[in-house]
Amino acid sequence: MKKKIAGFAFVLLSVVIMSVSAIVYESAQQTASQTIIDVATINLKNFALGNLEEGETEIYTKAEVPNLGGAISVSTTKANVYLHLNSDIQTLESLYTTYTLTVKYITVPSGSTHSVGETATTLTIASPDFDSITLDAAGSWIFDFELETTAKLVSSDQSATATIIVTAESA
Repeated sequence: MKKKIAGFAFVLLSVVIMSVSAIVYESAQQTASQTIIDVATINLKNFALGNLEEGETEIYTKAEVPNLGGAISVSTTKANVYLHLNSDIQTLESLYTTYTLTVKYITVPSGSTHSVGETATTLTIASPDFDSITLDAAGSWIFDFELETTAKLVSSDQSATATIIVTAESA
């Protein structure tokens, strides 16, 4: 009887080992692919304003500083892309009483509700960031900058730099 039980146990053990072996050697592979579409291409121009004397107010346009013209250009592949402008203009408070950057539409694609010459946003020392400019039609968008600055009184020459970060996102 022990031989029958031992034989049966070995047969049962062989079946279990084959089942486990089959599970171990079973494998499959699955892949997922996707294309990420670039919905906006952004081009920016840097600009230098030159010197400003203490207490002086100056208004700069593309006539005085050519790179203020077309300072931001964006090409979108779809409608309702949101353009965000974030700056560090607030850090200039110790040097300027006024630092106002006006962003204007200079080129809008057909089908947009915006028009050439319309103000898209204004950045200031008190409000250095703008949530979003809606680019409501696909195509080419170009923005001009206009800048008004009034320097504070200083005890020595001071260098000032403003940084504007432009990002775009689709809805």
